[in-house]
Amino acid sequence: MKIFPESNSQTGLEIDHLFWVITAVVGIAFVITVFLFIYPIITRKRKWTKKERYMIDTSHKKRMWIYAGMFLLLMGDLYILFTEHPIWHSVEQTLPEPDFKIAIVGKQWMWSIIYPGPDGELYTDDDVSAVNELHLPVNKVVHMDLKALDVVHSVFLPNSRFKQDVLPGRTITRWIKLNKEGKFPITCAEICGIGHSAMKGDLYVESETKWKETMDKIYGIKK
Repeated sequence: MKIFPESNSQTGLEIDHLFWVITAVVGIAFVITVFLFIYPIITRKRKWTKKERYMIDTSHKKRMWIYAGMFLLLMGDLYILFTEHPIWHSVEQTLPEPDFKIAIVGKQWMWSIIYPGPDGELYTDDDVSAVNELHLPVNKVVHMDLKALDVVHSVFLPNSRFKQDVLPGRTITRWIKLNKEGKFPITCAEICGIGHSAMKGDLYVESETKWKETMDKIYGIKK
């Protein structure tokens, strides 16, 4: 049984790896913490004594266990930070040169996809729009301007491990590079009203040749 949907990007595989790193570190900390809570209960005497209830020990030897726990927790946090930094820097703080640029606009309860028209420029008079259907070429860097018209939405591409909240009045630019052809879902990951569950679309990742044919046949855009 697969825990995650099939990944269609290299970034997705890196985020999956990060998930397991965090799960392992937090899982180990959880097991140790539960053990420290349960062990005194199952090993104590049948009757509480006054000494057991109010014992105070400030010796250096006893405090070393506290210091050791704090040190291990710090090391676990630092390991997670060093592991996640390259991934988040690549996803959130870099914008490689694009091969193609589109806009995705969320509104109750649909996704409006805006493609640049024959002039190749976005936000000009010859732009072409589609509803809930996004076609992208495989192995190409795509810039996406993400927007919302009414309330907060969230563009979620589960197979790409891509999620970005979008706010009315703000444009957020992100990038994506997909390495696997196929049909994948687009959903909204932010509760946006009564029709939230129906706010779905389809992502088609196609070879460059097929993608150009799609742009020409369906949208009349020659690439």
